[in-house]
Amino acid sequence: MKAHIHFFITASGTAALLFTGAALGQTPTPSVASPMKAIVYHDYGSPDVLRLEEVEKPVPDDNQLLIRVRAASVNPLDWHYMRGTPYFMRMGTGLRKPTVTQLGVDYAGTVESVGRNVTRFKPGDEVFGGRTGAFAEYVCIGEHRAVAMKPANVTFEQAASVPIAALTALQGLRDKGKLQPGQRVLINGASGGVGTFAVQIAKSFGADVTGVCSSRNADMVRSIGADHVVDYTREDFTRSGQQYDLILDMVANHSLSDYRRALTPEGKLVLVGSRQNLRWLGFLTLMAKPAVYSRFVSQEMSFMMADLNKEDLAILGDLMQAGKVTPVIDRRYRLSELPAAIAYLEDGHARGKVVISVDEENEPSPLSTPLAAGPVSTLGSDLIVLSLIAIVIGAPLFVARALNRRFQQRNPGKRPYRWGYYFSIESMIGGIVLGVVLEAGITVAIVCGVIYAVLAWFFAQRHRWAWVTLTILSLNPVAWVINGIYLWRRWADDAVARPAA
Repeated sequence: MKAHIHFFITASGTAALLFTGAALGQTPTPSVASPMKAIVYHDYGSPDVLRLEEVEKPVPDDNQLLIRVRAASVNPLDWHYMRGTPYFMRMGTGLRKPTVTQLGVDYAGTVESVGRNVTRFKPGDEVFGGRTGAFAEYVCIGEHRAVAMKPANVTFEQAASVPIAALTALQGLRDKGKLQPGQRVLINGASGGVGTFAVQIAKSFGADVTGVCSSRNADMVRSIGADHVVDYTREDFTRSGQQYDLILDMVANHSLSDYRRALTPEGKLVLVGSRQNLRWLGFLTLMAKPAVYSRFVSQEMSFMMADLNKEDLAILGDLMQAGKVTPVIDRRYRLSELPAAIAYLEDGHARGKVVISVDEENEPSPLSTPLAAGPVSTLGSDLIVLSLIAIVIGAPLFVARALNRRFQQRNPGKRPYRWGYYFSIESMIGGIVLGVVLEAGITVAIVCGVIYAVLAWFFAQRHRWAWVTLTILSLNPVAWVINGIYLWRRWADDAVARPAA
């Protein structure tokens, strides 16, 4: 009964999200009393969905400051939100349509006004930080959130390029990588947004830095401090024989076993991104694979995402003020040219950061018009999301119920483990995924899946040894607890039923 309840809760929640998304998409745009210009999107898709519209200008509360945005920068995070990929993230951003319609995070600008409780900032201060909706003329942010004073020796465009990219580099090297002076660090993707910051921050820590990039970017990577440069078009760093104490990787274009060859026995791999097409659950796999793989090897492997906070922004501000970090800017666009900026970043060949100028006099484009031509359709992505839900949840449940009825017909009066068949199917999927994560090859992955399925089948037939073996092999403490409680109750029921019989 509890399993039925859990399923209906899941199904109801999914349906509610779908209907909510549809309702949000049909809500008319309210009148704007105090307008500002901002980039918005009402559907997932290509840069064609982006529009320059008038929206309500934010009003700061007692603990916030209102910032006039002078510049912003583009990150892969922006086009992931724009496209709604990987698809699983739509469970939080809206299944059919985005629930938050403004894009952008990185910004730099001037404080226009502050709430009465704000003490760290005053009108006229030049600041930079991170806040959803940065592709706009104004943003509001709490005094104690991700905002810091802009160093006087950098421009608004340079400061706007810092938050996500530089924080990712800093936290990846310092927190995840535990980088120490004198260690050898390799930056894979050294010419990109995160990579250009990582090279400079690693040098400021006193590391010996190797940057991996194409031949056209080699001189630039050397100019920002790299001690050595590997041209990936001519050499594979995982087969060079060199070993590193830390690899910070923004590309994820090698297998974990390849990375092992390039790491010292106690080395660390920190993945912070990927250029692969991760529309489905690939992003989850990217996060899970290093954690699982690390259990079987001496090296430490992990995936990370940046944590926007004022303390680390202040550290980056000090590094820029001291001249140890200088943002590298590839291209500049106006706010009305954001679709072209995102398309350029998506191509994967940006050198450093792509920034957006947000100046009123530079925005002649008419409001409430598409910024790029082309029809927009979300039907395909909606079907993909629904199909994913049906395959992962619905299909195994349907097959499990059919097998359960068959068992009852062949064994009248005998109670099966009601959800054992569902567990069997999910375990087979999990076994295959485990084989893939361990990069053992498709044959081993299939064999692993079959072993899990056979064990789960015997579990469904009420064999306790199969339950014990399968639960242990799940490597999942949550499954250990849930299955322990479930089987304990069923065996208790059996013990009571036998004397009565």
